[in-house]
Amino acid sequence: MIRKFLDSKRAFPLIGAIIVFVLVFSVLYLGDNVGLSDNGDFRRVLLVNNLEYENDDNYYYLFKQDYRMKIEGNTIGEKIEYLCRNNDEAEIYNSPHFVIIKASKVMNFLINTMLVRDERHYNIGCLAFIYTLMLSLAAWGIFTFFADFSRKVKITVLVIFVIMFCDSGYILYFNSFYGEPLQFVSVMTLIALGLLIYKRPTIPKVACFFVSLYFFAGSKLANVPYAVIVSVMALSFVFLRKDKRYRIGVGLSVLVAAIFIANLYVSIPEWMHDDTTYQSVFFGAVKESETPEQDLKEFGIDEKYLPLVNTHAYMQEDEYPMDIRSDEFKHDFYDKVSKADVVFFYMRHPVRFCQKVAFAIENASALRPLNLGTSETVIMDSTNRFSIWSNLRVASKFLYNPLIVFLLALLLTAYVIIVNVFLVREKRQTNEKRLYIIMAMYVLLAGLWINMCLPVIGNGEADLMKHMFIFENFMDILFAGILLTIVNMQRRNRIIALIITAVIVFVLQIDKPRDTVDFGTYNGKPVKWEVMNTLEDGSQVLVTRTCIDERIFDTENNRWETSDLRTWLNSDFVTEFTPEELARIVPVRNEVMLTYKDRKMAESGNHTHIWSATRQAAADLSETAFKYTVDDMVFIPTLDMMKDIDVHGSYWILCPYGYNDKMQRYMKNDGFVLHTNIDNIRGVRAAVRVKP
Repeated sequence: MIRKFLDSKRAFPLIGAIIVFVLVFSVLYLGDNVGLSDNGDFRRVLLVNNLEYENDDNYYYLFKQDYRMKIEGNTIGEKIEYLCRNNDEAEIYNSPHFVIIKASKVMNFLINTMLVRDERHYNIGCLAFIYTLMLSLAAWGIFTFFADFSRKVKITVLVIFVIMFCDSGYILYFNSFYGEPLQFVSVMTLIALGLLIYKRPTIPKVACFFVSLYFFAGSKLANVPYAVIVSVMALSFVFLRKDKRYRIGVGLSVLVAAIFIANLYVSIPEWMHDDTTYQSVFFGAVKESETPEQDLKEFGIDEKYLPLVNTHAYMQEDEYPMDIRSDEFKHDFYDKVSKADVVFFYMRHPVRFCQKVAFAIENASALRPLNLGTSETVIMDSTNRFSIWSNLRVASKFLYNPLIVFLLALLLTAYVIIVNVFLVREKRQTNEKRLYIIMAMYVLLAGLWINMCLPVIGNGEADLMKHMFIFENFMDILFAGILLTIVNMQRRNRIIALIITAVIVFVLQIDKPRDTVDFGTYNGKPVKWEVMNTLEDGSQVLVTRTCIDERIFDTENNRWETSDLRTWLNSDFVTEFTPEELARIVPVRNEVMLTYKDRKMAESGNHTHIWSATRQAAADLSETAFKYTVDDMVFIPTLDMMKDIDVHGSYWILCPYGYNDKMQRYMKNDGFVLHTNIDNIRGVRAAVRVKP
């Protein structure tokens, strides 16, 4: 049966696409429905498309399945026509993303009409269905291309697609109003069409390719520059056929695509340009700079705006030291500084640019944005449903290590250039299909380099994990190609390649072992601690090697001083410690961040602590954030420990989430510092300072 499936040129693509469809549907709806919660981006999409939340409560932290549509008209036709309109009162920018949303609205309306229920009800599952169908069609196209290959290749392609590109890190986006799902399915569709055009070029396939490219460009407007490059490179389609009609069709497709894509860029509203430019400068190029005065001078920005360094465009209005919406600031900054100035600044400071890009790559390890809730019922709860590739990606430390990523990109660039030079010199061995393959590799190269650098240039470090999604997608495509190449190698070369990969991954797992000590007793067993730091007086800061228990943080708010967790650590946890051991514990004065709501309690600081998920950056800007001091005996790991602490589980850390007094930050077992509701259960690692 399996052999028949693999050997059939028609059955393999069709059944493979069905497998993809069923798997994606299962990831989203087998059990509790899962998707992604709003981070603030939904509002403008909902407004433009005449949609609203059915229930506004906690929409930032819970995935929402149900919404409400605005409908006007008397007949079904009039109502459908209204559903396809934009909201004329909203500040509109053109996006093909809205076409998909409107299609899902019409689907909802027709289903509601047939089931005789509230016609205004909108279930986001219809939108997910459209994305699932698009991904399944892309899978069908890719499998169709490989239908003539050997069984080994077919199995490899099917397994790679299912494990890698049906992972929940990609699929969770389908249940959301973000542009990422359209971006993802557009990329996979472009790959499928590119392969099918290579196999048998026709004008309809070429036209579909450029339609997909337009949807890709409009899914996230930051994709426009890359889409323009791809449309120019796609002129290589003319190499595949020599008839005049076909070549004219390709030329016209390129021209029309370039016009429509350019129009997308022109339609970007001014506020979007302003916000991203603000962040690319104040929360990007000059963020945490040692010479901010000189940096602002290079940008031509007045020194009076120095207090804005390290701020981003979406803080509370009263957190800014001055009015960034005033006409004066618009004249002094927005009218003078552009993205081109940011590019030229980084050209003058290449080391800083490399540091920023390296930080962006580190943020590109997790496929899904880690600050977004995936559950309908538990606030800020993440699902691990079908996350084989997501987990492997993070655990291997392979595809987000800056050195490895830079090396892969450089090796691929060098390879393409060498092959290109060889083809130019050896003209006899050059044919149209080889030129097409080389151009396809250039497209992948451009995608890697542009999307590695563009998020930092275009938006600074704001929402960096989410903006690196397209780069993650391209890295996975590159890695999928490498895996397929390894499978097709001779056995000896394949073994060597796998050994090299395994050795690299093993080396990346090596961490310097920490000194450990036994100190105290809990539940009748000695407590093992890691030595985090040895101070000048000989005392040591210790953290329990693993989680000693699992508990909630509190039931009321995220103030550490009055929390249930702090009370428990300094009472029940130490009841089995001997008097001598208790006497060795030295009080510690901890600096604790405060939420925006509690900022009046601050002893120092002038802004809410800005969230960053990577351990290396978890404490960024904490020195100037709102905080107060608490004298502690037993406490939990602090922000300062995040760079050096071993992960060893999922546990609370001593830092509230800045913009919600019901959220506390915690270390996730994959090594990222996230936040969740205070009454969610997480592990506890205790920390103390003890006398020598």
